[in-house]
Amino acid sequence: MKFLIISDIHSNLEALVSVFSDLHGNNETVDRILIPGDIVGYGPNPNECCAIVRFLKNGKSYLKKEIQALIQELDLGEVDKKNILDYIFSMSKKAYVIAGNHDKQVIGQPSLCSIMAASAGNAAKWTTKVLQKANVRFLESLWYRKKIRKFGIELVHSTPVYPQGYQYVKNAATLSYDLLYSSITISGHTHTPSAYLYTKQKRNITASVFIPTDQFDNRLMLVERESMQRLETFDVSLTPGQRYYINPGSVGQPRDGTPKASYMIYDTLAKKVSLKKAAYNTEIVKKKILKATLPFDLAERIVKGV
Repeated sequence: MKFLIISDIHSNLEALVSVFSDLHGNNETVDRILIPGDIVGYGPNPNECCAIVRFLKNGKSYLKKEIQALIQELDLGEVDKKNILDYIFSMSKKAYVIAGNHDKQVIGQPSLCSIMAASAGNAAKWTTKVLQKANVRFLESLWYRKKIRKFGIELVHSTPVYPQGYQYVKNAATLSYDLLYSSITISGHTHTPSAYLYTKQKRNITASVFIPTDQFDNRLMLVERESMQRLETFDVSLTPGQRYYINPGSVGQPRDGTPKASYMIYDTLAKKVSLKKAAYNTEIVKKKILKATLPFDLAERIVKGV
């Protein structure tokens, strides 16, 4: 079984589509999709991204025409458009989806534990105004967490302990073996790819290559410095009996210094999780953000990947 893991799409249609284009271009087939939240927020295309995710989760053949129309409007070759549509349509009803803090914020269910930054809050207000009723209902239907017991997977946007609290897991010290309830916990929220390994006896860590080591907890510095590799992608081999906290980074607003759509593939047969990156035209998205009168800094972040 192969799982595609995509998180923090954040209303970035071009970035979301680039993931499926990349998968097709690399002849990569997946069986299921895991989406740990934040479909909307920040970006200019909340309804379009919701339509695709709704189809991936629920099927609904009437969405095909809507998705076909929005893909046709993108600046892509005709062959690419057909391949992307074929890939998306082949994944009908194959996605597990939960809500992120932006998904809940735009439907009037803000976090009780954290306050959004000004740009994020303004983007959420804009999204609330333009969000179609069908997509409001879809976001309302999403849970805070989802367990896929057959594969020992739990989806949560931040942490399993209090998922609606949206705590930032910025380093491995935030969690422990006892605070993870499944073999593999898959999250989002930080927009930075990472993979942390926990054991009862000794903790080893494979960390995102994009986080400066000087931001880590001092007690973990030596271990984490040794595990850092400054590469754009990385693989993590999974061992039975241990617990993992996996974050694929962000599709729509990466903050690891690489302005590409970030995603992961989890191969249950190979027991391996791989980080991937898909390039797309960030300048087009920047222009769309500015045209929508969304905050200027959100447009700049897209092209810089920060």
